[in-house]
Amino acid sequence: MDAKRFSWALALACLCWFVSLPTSLLGQQAGQRFMVESQHFRVMSQDLEFAKHVAKMADVYRKHYAIHWLGHDLPPWSEKVPLVVNASPQLPASGETKYTLMGGTIRSIQMVVSGTQERILDSVLPHEMTHTILATHFAVSGKPVPRWADEGACTTVEDSSERRKHDVMLVKFLTENRGIPFRQLFAMREYPPDLMPLYAQGYSLCAFLIAQAGPRKFVEFLDYGMMNEDWVSAIRFVYGYPRLGNLQQAWNAWVYDGGGDVSQYTSVALGMTSNQVQGAFVPFQAPNVPVSNVPVLIRAGQPGPQQTVGGTVLR
Repeated sequence: MDAKRFSWALALACLCWFVSLPTSLLGQQAGQRFMVESQHFRVMSQDLEFAKHVAKMADVYRKHYAIHWLGHDLPPWSEKVPLVVNASPQLPASGETKYTLMGGTIRSIQMVVSGTQERILDSVLPHEMTHTILATHFAVSGKPVPRWADEGACTTVEDSSERRKHDVMLVKFLTENRGIPFRQLFAMREYPPDLMPLYAQGYSLCAFLIAQAGPRKFVEFLDYGMMNEDWVSAIRFVYGYPRLGNLQQAWNAWVYDGGGDVSQYTSVALGMTSNQVQGAFVPFQAPNVPVSNVPVLIRAGQPGPQQTVGGTVLR
């Protein structure tokens, strides 16, 4: 055997040896990263202690947010999820989740979370965990969750400091007449050229609906709408709005007044008569809110065949 073939054989043997190492070992160092395993995750980070903490919290969040959204824990996945952690005081909060839908199940989940340790734990990890929970729940449909609802729902579990950025940017978009009429928003299958308002408005709408009847009712709404793509019937059946226009007018008024308790807005909308304007988008004058130089959290990604990208942050 010549030297070149011997080198290749030795490299292959080393790779096989590394792959065959017991995966239950904690604190394995892979290059410049340590690997720590929990019940459902295989966490890789340059900081061993933080890797242990993320692995613990990932399991906690998996159960906590499954109960939050679905009312019950998730069944075990077919394999542990690789979770890469990039923690640094200089990194903006960001995350990405990828998975494959196949045969009514979710496969090959991969997660990456980045940012400060604080933002990873209170915003990015909860956001990405919600992607995996919703994807697991809806896998039987063979469909990804509509982008506005998926990203919007995930953003509702982030820290208030991150959510406020979306609120501020939403005001800016609406005052610039960049809001999306609800009939157009619900019918979207592709990303619009003006991408950023989709995420701010999606988060705000999700927060508005969840405030009315809780996160599990919101998932019921998605179940109904995704079943036959009849979102008008879904909003009527689950929330009682006669038309999407009624919902949009109530949401517009809620946003204009700065948020808060939704009950006074929903009660008016649910009492609207059938001859009122349908699907109207009402622009409004902005409150005096500073909006310049505000970093915007956007998680976006075009899904490929049988794959849904839970989100890549662009800042």
